[in-house]
Amino acid sequence: MKNKVFSLMIMLFFSFSVKAEELRIAVASNFYSTLSLIKNQFENVYDDRIIIIKGSTGKLYAQIKHGAPYDIYMAADIKRPYLLEQQQLILNNSRYTYASGLLALWSKKYKQDVLNILKNNNFNKLAIANPKTAPYGFAAIEVLARLELINKVKTKMVYGENIAQTFQFVQSGSADLGFVALSYVKQTNNQYWQVPENLYTPLKQQMVILKNSKKKKLAIKFMEFIKRENIKEMIKNQGYTI
Repeated sequence: MKNKVFSLMIMLFFSFSVKAEELRIAVASNFYSTLSLIKNQFENVYDDRIIIIKGSTGKLYAQIKHGAPYDIYMAADIKRPYLLEQQQLILNNSRYTYASGLLALWSKKYKQDVLNILKNNNFNKLAIANPKTAPYGFAAIEVLARLELINKVKTKMVYGENIAQTFQFVQSGSADLGFVALSYVKQTNNQYWQVPENLYTPLKQQMVILKNSKKKKLAIKFMEFIKRENIKEMIKNQGYTI
């Protein structure tokens, strides 16, 4: 009897091992916390597991071009997913806009109107993400240009490698103000200015399934999961539009 129970346990273990898989998702830093919530929901429904690798959109794109073993790429723009499609590095018809990001000017230090502080140049350091690799950084430059403030503040600007590091600069006090993703500051009690969307190019964020993925079926299952209405509502609540 004991041998039969032991054999059954072994069979169940190997059955689970065969079914459960790991999906590697490379995601833009701004969406990391939201993806972590989606990951929890997904893993509550399925036995499969998700591994998240975060970074700037540009750096993750460069890694993918050099063969990084990711299954899904969730960028903070549409440019890099489009380029990967042109280079035939993604699964056909897998490009999907999962969210549109929103930009905010944020301060942990100041309690008054942060936009006036920016316009009046009454601060020491302004943090933005690197505009060459991070779409939110490029959007920040667009905003400053349209407000005609670039020449006024350029000597005070410090650059984060990605939007997460930019947030850290303001959080730690290394910068007085910072242009960050609204999703980072929406739930805080600090002062922020939600930048009007007409001041920057829409931050449409696309995801793709990579052609060299060995987990294409699982990747498709995750992409279908993220299209569910309850997941879309979760994304909206985190500071995005759909």
